[in-house]
Amino acid sequence: MRRRTLIGTALATSVALLSGRRSIAARPEHQIDALVIGAGLAGLTCAQRLIADGQRVLVLEARQRIGGRIWTERRQGSAIDLGASWLHGVASNPLHRVVTQDLQLAVIHTDEQSRITIGLNGQPWSAERTERAEAWLDAFVRRAEDSGSTDQSLSRLLTKPLSSDQRFTLIADVEHELGAPLSAIAANAPLGDGQELVGGDALVPDGLDLVVQYFARGAEIRLGQVVHKIENHPQGVRVTTTAGAVFEARRLCCTVPLGVLKRNLIRFEPRLPNAKVRAIEHLGMGVLDKIVLQFPERFWDPTTWLRNDGPEAGLWPEWVDLTGMIGRPTLMGFIAATQAQQLERLPDQAILTSALNQLKRCYPKRVIPAPTDVLMTRWGQDPFACGSYSFPAVGSTPGMRADLAQRWDAIVFAGEAVSATHPATLQGAYLSGIQAAQALLA
Repeated sequence: MRRRTLIGTALATSVALLSGRRSIAARPEHQIDALVIGAGLAGLTCAQRLIADGQRVLVLEARQRIGGRIWTERRQGSAIDLGASWLHGVASNPLHRVVTQDLQLAVIHTDEQSRITIGLNGQPWSAERTERAEAWLDAFVRRAEDSGSTDQSLSRLLTKPLSSDQRFTLIADVEHELGAPLSAIAANAPLGDGQELVGGDALVPDGLDLVVQYFARGAEIRLGQVVHKIENHPQGVRVTTTAGAVFEARRLCCTVPLGVLKRNLIRFEPRLPNAKVRAIEHLGMGVLDKIVLQFPERFWDPTTWLRNDGPEAGLWPEWVDLTGMIGRPTLMGFIAATQAQQLERLPDQAILTSALNQLKRCYPKRVIPAPTDVLMTRWGQDPFACGSYSFPAVGSTPGMRADLAQRWDAIVFAGEAVSATHPATLQGAYLSGIQAAQALLA
């Protein structure tokens, strides 16, 4: 399951957005039927379904923007998605229909075979070398899925010393897909849990923020509302923010990311049921960060994917060429798991230097100009995400996602982490929002 980036133009949408800088008084319970915590894709989808049923809904969002882990930056008429980026498995992805039919936006199917891997000696891998590494990985994945267990780490299955090619392939195709080190990934799920995604992956050149705006239309959304306590009473729910604002409603959908739940940044009263506590503790939250570099001229080979098999394993091992989509020489680099967490602690200039050094390693004889624009992420340090997406950690089971989704009196949870069929994907978040609305209306 790939998580990449997309580029494009904006669409105006009417959304009732109120800044958190304004004082907000508590609203009586009878004025709100449902509260939704989080204005990401899951929360907005849930809100839309409830509104369509005639419910009076209020969405509380901690950030000063909507979208959550969909984060689109617009530069010089182009959109660059720094969070969620891809429509995975478009053959059965309901968001593909929303994008292409409801929004009538174009999509670009990506070619995974258009890639160059630069080896330790600075030379590109041959086709035969690439095929050997891929064949080894396929065999390893099949063995892990057949014989691995949930209480065993993926690294424990590596009983023989790895070649440098095998190690790189595991980093680029497993650790980067799940955002976690092999030692943290459950051995039976080397490529993640959930259903197999079929039909390939697609980018939306106009940007994913347009999808967010589409699902936000007509919803009342309060920005800057950092929730720190949720009370679940027989007569309804009561929410308190860090600023002291209080909201009451008959029911509530909580869509805060798993990473936030894992850090206990929201207090639940009474305490969450044991099954939900176990799910939060055992499911993993991965980290995948990106850096976007725009250059005055192109210096790299003509390929969609540039893979960096350098001596510093896991340091910016993958780059995607965005030049064709935005019309300016642009590369986006990826870094994940432990390397990403370590790099996030450094200042911007140090992160930029580390990325440029890896590009110079790939092209030591070419002149690499200074970038004209730079964007970077720190999803692990983002207090409203605490990571990029969930993954099947050692000790977790698919049933834990269902436990997290299960309605608890007046409260239901939604988001990619609760999806047993499509975790860590946009469609997982979308479908969980629909499921949550149905549960609240039942």
